[in-house]
Amino acid sequence: MTPPIELDLRHLPAPQPMLRALEAAETLAPGERLIVVAPMLPRPLLMELAQLGFEAEPGEPQADGSVRVQIRRPDDAEAAA
Repeated sequence: MTPPIELDLRHLPAPQPMLRALEAAETLAPGERLIVVAPMLPRPLLMELAQLGFEAEPGEPQADGSVRVQIRRPDDAEAAA
């Protein structure tokens, strides 16, 4: 399995972190993962990813407020289940 790509979006103004994260998620092949480092807990992004069928798991907030979110596109067998 290929290690996940990490995308640091903390330096971007809103709404760029969400737009870039969604754009990157759309490029994932089934079973692939992406780590997004967001400037804060990205609740709207998490809701949008869920609606699009992605799995998204946020980590604990860091001292600067940033949050690492693991995004995964389920493979075809998981999506059918």
